[in-house]
Amino acid sequence: MQSGIKIYTNMDKNVQKTLQDRVNNGGSNYYKNDDQQVGATILDSKTGGLVAISGGRNYKNVVERNQATDPHPTGSSLKPFLAYGPAIENMQWATNHAIQDESSYWVDGSEFKNYDTKSHGKVSAYDALRQSFNIPALKTWQQVKKQAGNDAPKKFASKVGLDYNSKIGPSEVLGGSSSEFSPTQLASAFAAIANGGTYNNAHSIQKVVTNDGDTIEYDHTSHKAMKDYTAYMLAEILKGTFKAYGSAYGHGVSGVNMGAKTGTGTYGSEIYQKYNLPDSAAKDVWINGFSPQYSMSIWMGFNKVKEYGENSFLGHDEQTKPQILFNEVMSEISNYDGADFEKPDSVTGSGKSLSVAGNEDNDTTSSSAPSNSNGN
Repeated sequence: MQSGIKIYTNMDKNVQKTLQDRVNNGGSNYYKNDDQQVGATILDSKTGGLVAISGGRNYKNVVERNQATDPHPTGSSLKPFLAYGPAIENMQWATNHAIQDESSYWVDGSEFKNYDTKSHGKVSAYDALRQSFNIPALKTWQQVKKQAGNDAPKKFASKVGLDYNSKIGPSEVLGGSSSEFSPTQLASAFAAIANGGTYNNAHSIQKVVTNDGDTIEYDHTSHKAMKDYTAYMLAEILKGTFKAYGSAYGHGVSGVNMGAKTGTGTYGSEIYQKYNLPDSAAKDVWINGFSPQYSMSIWMGFNKVKEYGENSFLGHDEQTKPQILFNEVMSEISNYDGADFEKPDSVTGSGKSLSVAGNEDNDTTSSSAPSNSNGN
């Protein structure tokens, strides 16, 4: 620190101050109680440069955990990367590709349901993802494995920095089991959607200049992670998350084009029974939002269950707290320049009905997997 070197970072001090001030002073607007934790990362969507980061409330130089770089259960955050992204990438699904939803669906001997325990009939991929239905996501994942290869979802996720050591099962698709990643990792993954399919890993340092005037440049990982049509169609679907019936409805920023994916993580069934928690109780809640300018991922949750389970979960009405923080920070830091995700020549159609050029006549009326009682 005394050598006279100069370290040039990607941090924007104004954005950093905005983020940490909001995190520190959110009060009951963001937090249920003092036990609730938060971690947030903001990246430059085009470069992956680390613009701002918050490791927690009242963050100090030395803490037990940096919540922005520590992994947490992701909930439904990964549906774009384990189900719909691979389907668009490998099978050229249109956004109005129809999937038969069900109230209950069995996969590998386990029963899965939607968050509202209902069936929504035949739904489009557009509505299934932006409303975060579980059964269509599982059916999409199954169809990808059947048509594009068993490892296709795993390979797709790996290209955006989301690596799995073991095979991906239905629980991982819905954000349980080994689907644990940090806000920084997810901000990088969603930035690839905002950036036309090019992935940049989050990086904080641009260069270091020594006291002798020598410059040391810092490289970072950058590669094409998905086709431009996949990125654009995912971005357009996820813009619908902020529209009516979307899982983050009402928390977009007027005048800023952005998409997002929410996520909700639960405790194991034995915890619900032991502490008599309500069915809607959530341990982890997320929003992963992105605009052409910024990619921002926020996790909120609890590190442990207190005695009797008191104040160790977020109820249904409290699960929008990350969305409130996202809205308020993005409202303050965004450019409002009208920038939108650039539509590539590889995509035709508009609105909710987008297709890969040359595949406009793909069947969009059949379900993505057979309706059955055992999920086979």
